[in-house]
Amino acid sequence: MKIHLLPVPERLRPSTQPFRYPRHNQDYGVEQDFYDYLVANRPLLTDDPREADWHYLPVFWTRWHLNHDYGKHGQEELQQAVTGILQDDAKTFTICQYDDGPMADLGRTVQFLASRKTGQGRDIPLLASPHRRPFWTPSKRYLASFVGRISTHPIRPRMADALNGRRDVLIYDGDRGPGFFVRKTLGSYLALAPRGYGGSSFRFFEALQLGVVPVLIGDLDTRPLKRSIDWDSCSFYVSDPGKLPSLIDSLDRERLVAMGQHGAEVYRERLAFGKWCRFVLDELEKDHMS
Repeated sequence: MKIHLLPVPERLRPSTQPFRYPRHNQDYGVEQDFYDYLVANRPLLTDDPREADWHYLPVFWTRWHLNHDYGKHGQEELQQAVTGILQDDAKTFTICQYDDGPMADLGRTVQFLASRKTGQGRDIPLLASPHRRPFWTPSKRYLASFVGRISTHPIRPRMADALNGRRDVLIYDGDRGPGFFVRKTLGSYLALAPRGYGGSSFRFFEALQLGVVPVLIGDLDTRPLKRSIDWDSCSFYVSDPGKLPSLIDSLDRERLVAMGQHGAEVYRERLAFGKWCRFVLDELEKDHMS
């Protein structure tokens, strides 16, 4: 399979953005990671768009929109530029981390989204820089925990209400830094990962990296790359927070420890920066052959 990098002006690939999220993250995300992966694998590329099986539109959507006040400005400029770049939208794809998607009309372009909020698009991981593990791993104190802001989506207070009063579950509304998050997550068998403004959760993948089983809670199952990853072997998904108590009470702790260890392996081999990209290409190759 051959891919043609569409000629995108540098202004559509900003070198930085005004803030980083989560707090411990470097100014780097899946949009930059996929671009770097392709550039580092030159045999995949062709300069001839007619020879290519797919065209890749390498816009850094997140940096663009954050640098334009969350997409409040620059939309007309972005749309005009993209319209002029696209050559055949039916054989084009792009990578987007921004919660609201590219926020441009891309026609039939395949959109791989890290935080999908609708039925459109294909899921990829929502990644941040790996956490540092403490020298001493905390003992397991909680069956499940959540550390973060409750106010970012209605499903989060519903989660908190469903688990209210349980001493074996930690719900912490706030931000006390990466170290606190890591310690409480490692001290739990399950990491609750409710969707926020976007349809996915950094927390889901952070838990996997730390070897703790994540529970994605949301209206959409945005666990990515389902053709390549058996998610039921290392995670859970629930659409109704009211079902969390029965799920938590039904799980064997030894099984959860084993699932967490397997999840850390899945993260290292299939989800970390530089690893997930080849599975996107696998999906595109299957599409091309079908």
